[in-house]
Amino acid sequence: MKNMGLSLLGAGCVTPLGRDWKTVWDRIRKNQPPEISTLQGPDCPAPVEVYKTPLPEVPERVATRLRRSAGISYFACAAAEDAVRNSGVLPGGRMALVYATSDGSVAYTRRFYKDVLARGTGSPLLFPETVYNAPASHIAAMLGLDGVVLTLVNDATVGLSALATAADLIFSGEADQCLVVAAEELDWITCEGYRRWGLTTPSGRSRRGAVLTEGAVALVVGPADPAHAQILHVHSGKLLSRGASRHRKIVQILGETTRGETPGVAVLSSSGPNHQEEYSVRECFSGIPTLVPKAVAGEAFAVSSLLQCLCGWESLEASGRAVIPVLGWSGQISCALLAAPEG
Repeated sequence: MKNMGLSLLGAGCVTPLGRDWKTVWDRIRKNQPPEISTLQGPDCPAPVEVYKTPLPEVPERVATRLRRSAGISYFACAAAEDAVRNSGVLPGGRMALVYATSDGSVAYTRRFYKDVLARGTGSPLLFPETVYNAPASHIAAMLGLDGVVLTLVNDATVGLSALATAADLIFSGEADQCLVVAAEELDWITCEGYRRWGLTTPSGRSRRGAVLTEGAVALVVGPADPAHAQILHVHSGKLLSRGASRHRKIVQILGETTRGETPGVAVLSSSGPNHQEEYSVRECFSGIPTLVPKAVAGEAFAVSSLLQCLCGWESLEASGRAVIPVLGWSGQISCALLAAPEG
């Protein structure tokens, strides 16, 4: 577990609930989900319900660079630009970038390999956007970052791993601030994959699974400053097994992250009823309120974990401290603790 003491300096988001964070937060609190859309590929048995996010407007200089880019790069660049502007920090050589994703650019990847299978070759116009770090390169070019640029890939816990990596870069002296960005995009092929896995529910059936979504969240973090909200700890995480030991590990990680103190709110990672996560929180912190952002905003894996952090940040004025557990689909769990500014 990292004792981080990072300050939260600014944020940006691109979501199906909107791009203005205050509007997004208000809709999450009022339980106002976006309009349902569906995606269905050829030969797929049923459409899958999703929350689509419109491509955001970006400055002309950025739009020129992104003219052949996938939606995920538009989402990432827009959220990053908003976060840096809202932080008041000037980007430059001493600002690092840590980009996190779970699925990456699935639309262009599917199209590229479709061409390979059909013709034996793939389009060079599509290939650059198929790599996981394509959005990070666009962000760095857009903001003029020439320092450390990293891309992390994992399940939803990678959002918190990106924050831990940001702390390493800042406290090792390699950066003065760090821009942490997570982005995901929808495509029918991933929706169908998650449907077969059982994570989502086909359209028209009783809702049991997650509603997949897309977009981006970005945070600018810096060294601890009592005038700003802080990320106090990020747990290094554990791999969860099935059965009773899974519950015990969740309880253990919650206790280790909060160090015996009771936070004012828990921002859960479930996108629907996840009794194991909620029971574990109730066992550790009896009576505290809980927030479930994914129940309103949908499931976007890496993006959703940073969205949890944003919700925790907004709740600090009333709660003082917020605990952020993140359970990933690969069986991992991580956790973060946020604290309100001093005074």
